[in-house]
Amino acid sequence: MAVVTTALPGISVSVQQDSAETSNAIRSDLERVLEIGARVVAMPDHHAEPDSDLAADEARFPDIWAATVARRGLVYAVENVEAACTLVLNHPWTTPQFALLRAAYESAGAAVWLLEPDHVDTRLARLIWQHRESWRYSAKAHSGTPLDDGGEHEERQRWSDDAAASLGIDIAAGRSGGFEKLIESIDDLPGHPESLLTAWRICSGVSHARTWALNTVTTEVDSKPLYEHGRMSARIPDTGLFITDLGVARRVVQQAWCLYRIRTAARPHGMTLALEIRDRAGNVVQEERQ
Repeated sequence: MAVVTTALPGISVSVQQDSAETSNAIRSDLERVLEIGARVVAMPDHHAEPDSDLAADEARFPDIWAATVARRGLVYAVENVEAACTLVLNHPWTTPQFALLRAAYESAGAAVWLLEPDHVDTRLARLIWQHRESWRYSAKAHSGTPLDDGGEHEERQRWSDDAAASLGIDIAAGRSGGFEKLIESIDDLPGHPESLLTAWRICSGVSHARTWALNTVTTEVDSKPLYEHGRMSARIPDTGLFITDLGVARRVVQQAWCLYRIRTAARPHGMTLALEIRDRAGNVVQEERQ
């Protein structure tokens, strides 16, 4: 492991470069994520097969395909994971990699949330609600520009309401409640050190430059008092935490991909989704029973 000395005013910081073991751990998860991305990109026109779960959704509501929305979320999640790993493998960045992981959690997590329900009405309610919310946020963004949308944003939102009504679906049943509630609802390891919700909260905190989050993802190696109640802190990236949060991102991408395959494959099929906890060597970890 190489050591590089950098300087801040009045502080000398020795930063340990990532070891081969660290790089291998990052590359291992990255390769598994990229493999999924390659499979998605390799079949750009793929959607629900006849007699699949989503085929029933598409027959009932052909205007928007959940498979297409989920595929888009998967592609974006994979790109953000790749970007985060590229940063860490090439330079001792402190925080942007965690903001990228947050984007991956949200993109893949939204796909999981969309595909997870077994009931058709629930999936369609979520699909239409997600579409409506997208246009609502777009309207907010558009309102800050001098451009005239010609009423398109309001029309799209009304269309969503009308579509739900014509299907006899309560669109409010598809409400996610925002990303924190969405992530919490799909967290497969609540209370665990590798909880998706915990990882999302940390990375979200980094995105907003919250002090507690920035302190969480870095390690202080030196400090210098400046004035009463104020000091300069020299910090280095916590690569171990990045590896943990990267593993969480890989897991939610895998979860989204598995659900995509389950929902788009013709039934009957034997595919199911189950969580099996393994260590980084691939060995099954037996959970302790209370």
